[in-house]
Amino acid sequence: MSMTFYIYAYGCQMNVHDSEIISGILDSEGFHSTEDPESADVILLVSCAVREHAETRVLGRLSQLGGWWRERKSGKPLMVLCGCVAQEHGDSLLERFCDLDLVVGPDCYRDLPELIKGSARKSVVDFREGDYTGVEPVRTAFPRAFVTIMRGCNNFCSYCIVPYVRGREHSRKSDAILSEVAALSRSGYGEITLLGQNVNSYIDGETPFPLLLQKVAAAARNSWIRFVTSHPKDLDRETVKVMASGRNICSYLHLPVQSGSDSVLKKMNRGYTVGEYLKRIDILRDAMPDIVLSTDVIAGFPGESEEDFQKTAGLLEKVRFDNAFLFKYSERTGTTACSLENSVHEKERLARLNHLQELQRRITIEKSGELLGRTLSILITGPAKKPLQQAGRTEGNRMVILENTDFPPGSFVNVEITRADGWTHFGVPCGNPQN
Repeated sequence: MSMTFYIYAYGCQMNVHDSEIISGILDSEGFHSTEDPESADVILLVSCAVREHAETRVLGRLSQLGGWWRERKSGKPLMVLCGCVAQEHGDSLLERFCDLDLVVGPDCYRDLPELIKGSARKSVVDFREGDYTGVEPVRTAFPRAFVTIMRGCNNFCSYCIVPYVRGREHSRKSDAILSEVAALSRSGYGEITLLGQNVNSYIDGETPFPLLLQKVAAAARNSWIRFVTSHPKDLDRETVKVMASGRNICSYLHLPVQSGSDSVLKKMNRGYTVGEYLKRIDILRDAMPDIVLSTDVIAGFPGESEEDFQKTAGLLEKVRFDNAFLFKYSERTGTTACSLENSVHEKERLARLNHLQELQRRITIEKSGELLGRTLSILITGPAKKPLQQAGRTEGNRMVILENTDFPPGSFVNVEITRADGWTHFGVPCGNPQN
């Protein structure tokens, strides 16, 4: 009888896609997924270590699951911790958690079938140069799909643990990427997102990222193309040119700024100044006046003065991002920032974060309100949370809710925006589906 498995995925889009890859690897070896974790023979948790809260969540869930099965006193599944927390802590996790059986890093997922079939508690967290080309992911979010184009990071921002848990940058072969996106487009996927810790640094021989983006758009003409994450220092004019000229490349970019202070950016080892960042914003908006922009910001980085913080708030006001992901600084053991002096008190970090959240909430509402009465194309993604509602996404990645409609997922539909509630919008169809 074949073994069943259930996956909990935490964190970024890369982890969501890694869980699809893990499912593909296990399926190919005769394992079967189940929607009921209580009946699974194997429980896998794909973890995120980018912030302390993310790590605490997954380890808390691991303890909770172990306690639940101990109380049940029968049928304990094999427990597997995957991802960045696994890579960060390795063997020590087996010592800390008696219910944990396997610890497997992001480069080692091809080993999972044999590890699960074996009997030993084990940690496998070595870095490997290969990728997962040839694995058929079990995709879970039709009509939206992820395609990894590169893994790892060479930037070593002082606060970030990613280079230590994801390893050095290595890019997939462009031919494999193009084959994958073409197949997805033929299968009706209306949106394809290219993934990497720093997609702009992609390089395969004579194919840098702008050329890859151009080729991907041509190979998947019936699909919207997005990409994340971009590093400001690597965003060049050629990429912007390709974005602006690509009919199916979304006029949307997530461009993390992290701080509005040059002194803080220097301590963060970000590799650009505020002025250089703003110049890239100008280039983007000159080429695509309606581009939707989002960003990441850290509040309370070590040594951040009140003046530094006000500069960050001022940058949010100046750029007026459509959306922003805002976080208080989180110490990550082993990173350079942990040794910096003048730590900002936790209470002050939270106060600064709350201030930025209120500021950005107002800007997002104002920007969303500008869409009222406009007609936009949306991709129908499926049912919304409430009955008789459907959800879709605009080219700018805004959610739009429709009432009493029944369009097939994957359809592109023109809608008039009638109401906006921050990042969520409501609309009515005006015209037939485009496909």
